[in-house]
Amino acid sequence: MSSLTVGAPRERLVERALALIVEGEIAPGEAAQHSRLLLNQWRSKSPEHAAALLEARQRWNALGGMADDLRAHFDAPATRMVAAAATSGRGPQRRKLLLSIAGLLGTGVLAGRGLQWYLQQPVFHAAYSTRTAQMLKLALADGTADAPGSQLDIAPRSAIDVTLYRQRRVVEMARGEVRFEVAHDAARPFQVLTRSAVIEVVGTVFSVRDRGGPVTVGVERGHVRVRVRAREGAEAPAVEIVDLRGGELVEVQGGHAEAVRQADTQALSAWRDGWLVFDNTPLRDALAVINSYRPRPIVSSDARTDALRLSGRFRTDDSVGLVALLPRILPLTAVPQADGSVALQAR
Repeated sequence: MSSLTVGAPRERLVERALALIVEGEIAPGEAAQHSRLLLNQWRSKSPEHAAALLEARQRWNALGGMADDLRAHFDAPATRMVAAAATSGRGPQRRKLLLSIAGLLGTGVLAGRGLQWYLQQPVFHAAYSTRTAQMLKLALADGTADAPGSQLDIAPRSAIDVTLYRQRRVVEMARGEVRFEVAHDAARPFQVLTRSAVIEVVGTVFSVRDRGGPVTVGVERGHVRVRVRAREGAEAPAVEIVDLRGGELVEVQGGHAEAVRQADTQALSAWRDGWLVFDNTPLRDALAVINSYRPRPIVSSDARTDALRLSGRFRTDDSVGLVALLPRILPLTAVPQADGSVALQAR
């Protein structure tokens, strides 16, 4: 935005230029052409007029797509009134309407709060959740030009909120697992907010798992920045930041990130193809994933059982087979319960 000092007389010129710009943008047909002609004539009157027009255009451009918002805001009768009055060159209603728009775009808006408010308004918001054994594929309308938008694969028993702003894209994860294939847009960073960390990207493919234990982030390709959230009640520690690239994975828990490790990060989202893959995973955390596919849970009875480590590939649609297999690969007993759940007990 221009840094020129604008006094009261100069601001009136800017508002006049803004009124002509707005009319040229939102009025239909001949009225818009007439306003553009008037604007060219008005600019040539003096250097002050030309400078005011430059300032006005900078303000209008700073508001990006607000022309569309204004078209939607003013109803058809008002638009017809603008067109008719512009053709005749007079009309108090036309002047009142255009000055109100110019005032909206004037120093009061662009001095800070108004423009900031406008840019912070969401252009899209929706909440998504999945039930037991239900998966959801989601395409966001955040692509640029003809490029497709971001693709989200949501695992069973997951819940997220998606909000798109003019300058950023935000997904809040309440629970579950999501694989993100983010459309590249350097002007609108993409953030995933979880209990334990904030994940920031521009364009990449990665997965996030939060089943109540550690929050796991694995990158298939691209670059992800993980900002660890401090534990509630902790004294303002230094911000812990972890950078992940393709083939790297990190777990975050208790306000701290574990060491980054190389991993088959595609296995983190193998559930999309009907598989659950565990690699030396604490049984407590593995059960949280497995149970998202079962109407009745598999539960462990003590800390010793929770701490057992599970490795292997298992079908998401064969939890009965998994229950039968667990006592063969781990030192435990599976005891079916009357309600359909299964209790695991250490041998």
